[in-house]
Amino acid sequence: MMLKQVDFFEELESKGISISHEQRKAIENKLNEIMDYEPKIGIFGKTGVGKSSLCNSLFGKDICPISDVEACTRNPQEVIVGLGQKGLKLLDVPGVGESSERDKEYSQLYAKLMPELDLVLWVIKADDRALTSDEVFYKSVVKPHVDEGKPFFFVLNQVDKIEPFREWDEDKSEPGPKQFQNIHRKIEDVATFFGITASRVIPVSANEKYNLTKLVDEIVFALPKEKKLTVFREVEEEHQSQVAQGHVKRSVAEVIGDTIVSVVETAGRVVEKVVDRAIDFIEKLPIPRLPWGRGKSSNGGCYITTATMHFLNKPDDCYELNILRKYRDNWLANQSDGIELINKYYEIAPKLVDIIDSSPNKDEIYNQIWVNYISKCLKFIENKQYSTCKELYIEMVHHLESEVTSVVA
Repeated sequence: MMLKQVDFFEELESKGISISHEQRKAIENKLNEIMDYEPKIGIFGKTGVGKSSLCNSLFGKDICPISDVEACTRNPQEVIVGLGQKGLKLLDVPGVGESSERDKEYSQLYAKLMPELDLVLWVIKADDRALTSDEVFYKSVVKPHVDEGKPFFFVLNQVDKIEPFREWDEDKSEPGPKQFQNIHRKIEDVATFFGITASRVIPVSANEKYNLTKLVDEIVFALPKEKKLTVFREVEEEHQSQVAQGHVKRSVAEVIGDTIVSVVETAGRVVEKVVDRAIDFIEKLPIPRLPWGRGKSSNGGCYITTATMHFLNKPDDCYELNILRKYRDNWLANQSDGIELINKYYEIAPKLVDIIDSSPNKDEIYNQIWVNYISKCLKFIENKQYSTCKELYIEMVHHLESEVTSVVA
């Protein structure tokens, strides 16, 4: 358990939050209960859509033997992926569409399982045009739970088979131009057919390991904060993005803060202080001491906002950076294009900072970034003009990519 790995309570007490022995034990017990929770993910879909291979690609485990699909999927599979003695429960449910008699049995099974699941992934084969059985099961069994807030995604699997399939770039494991367009047409078709938003349809290729990081990002952001960690640390490291890792860190810190608040029975502004200090402490821990893998990262270095705040002689936990981080995690990451934008920023920003820092005009550049972009973004956030902030930040990155780097070069 994390609290035994780090001197978290000593850190809190050094910050002025006094916790008695009894309160400490109560906090530890409650957090152990939360952190040991076994999330249940249901993998639904017709036979032959690649549910087992998807689970294998995401979690790196032989959840169901691929060579024995019929025996594996005839009955529900509940497999615990190791978290010591506890862990993630991944249910590969019998597929629909085999026969009307079996579909009736499975309908009852789906209805029984749905209330118990934390997340549902409904897998569809990308080149499958016969979706009637999926539609019937979705609308009759799944949709009522989705309408009540159950985290749910359609996973469009085997997109490498979409025409023209010869365009698939095997070296890069990604679709060609026309294939990419057809994949997104398929996404729109599926969204329209089932009456959902296109952002709930995630295109992947389990065999080619295409877009699995995007799927993991969406899963992490959809799960309640107390259930994110136990799922995320079971994901194959190659599919753990830096964005998702940061989001999980913050969620763990908020769970710790919320737990402390509930036990210590403090209130008002003290609540926010406890949570912020928990977040600050967790985010500053070295990665090897945290209970998850390193995940994908950029090539190191600083990000533009942090570098700009350093230029202004402001610390890492200054008001400005905290506001921007909360905006990123609580609003931007939940937009349809948010994860993609954040990932792109994490890839580009350290390189831009390196270029700026090597320029003799770096002070002037950072001052312009502050005056023309970051200070204005902060005002937009404070006024809840979140979309305007997003557009200005995109403009800033484009400006730095095109004009600043060319001037420095």
